[in-house]
Amino acid sequence: MHRAALPLLLFSFAIFANAQTADAGKAVQLALDGQCADAMPLLKQAMDQVQDADLKRKVGKGGVRCAMLMNQESTATNFLDWLEQEFPRDPDILLLAVHVYSDLAQLNSKSLTSFAPDSQEVIQLNAENFEKQHDLKKAIAEYRVLLQRAPDMPGIHFRIGGLILAEPPTALSSEEARKEFEAELKIFPKNAAAEYYLGELARQKDKLPEAIQHFTRSAGLYPSFAEAHFGLGRSLLDSGRAKDAVQPLETAVNLAPDNPTMHFTLATAYQRLGRKEDAAREFALQKSTAEKMNQNTKTLRKTVSGAPTESHP
Repeated sequence: MHRAALPLLLFSFAIFANAQTADAGKAVQLALDGQCADAMPLLKQAMDQVQDADLKRKVGKGGVRCAMLMNQESTATNFLDWLEQEFPRDPDILLLAVHVYSDLAQLNSKSLTSFAPDSQEVIQLNAENFEKQHDLKKAIAEYRVLLQRAPDMPGIHFRIGGLILAEPPTALSSEEARKEFEAELKIFPKNAAAEYYLGELARQKDKLPEAIQHFTRSAGLYPSFAEAHFGLGRSLLDSGRAKDAVQPLETAVNLAPDNPTMHFTLATAYQRLGRKEDAAREFALQKSTAEKMNQNTKTLRKTVSGAPTESHP
């Protein structure tokens, strides 16, 4: 290319870029003025053209706003996905996502209730709403109504079992929850969480062989489930099988390194096996993680209460 042509080419590109920026700015202003039908085509076009970070943010937020006003749910989520890719972990965009998905959830809930008021989906929605409101008895009642409609629906017996355990305990709570988790496994045998809860219920009643079986199945179904490995290791340790307990406890610690209870239990297993250095290391980790957890709790409480937090170097 001739040297004299280069400035002309750059000048032409600058004009083109300025035109794109102007179009994007116009689209944003139309969106702010509520002229979304005119703004939307320009906003979509600007997504692939605009380079300025601040203008990208305005284009994306304008697109989300207009799409929500125009009841274009998929378009709103497309703009939001684009923003999250352009601005990963950005607090402003994350907050926008919270509001958008919350609004979409409410809109779809209203649509569901309006168009299918007697459906099993509405029953499930009602149960979930009671659960969010911490009205656990009503939530359980709604889930049981749902099971009358759809007795083989996976996940419902599990949720009932969890809600029973979340209520103030009674003499029958453990047995009622156990029946629900067992019923869940008949419908969905691969529910690792149901296996875990059955293991925990058995462990609490000192039925260690039964607990070991359930925790083993849970960990096998979901290898990244730290609590399942921990339950297995703790049950083996309580059964006098410290050597067998080490592997699942080490796995649990690797999966959840900030859990002081897991470090303490692993240290105990090492201690019983005469592995003094390993035990000392884990006891030290138990102490440091407990202190860190305690400090985080204090910081959170001060933040919630509005009190000033201590500064650390």
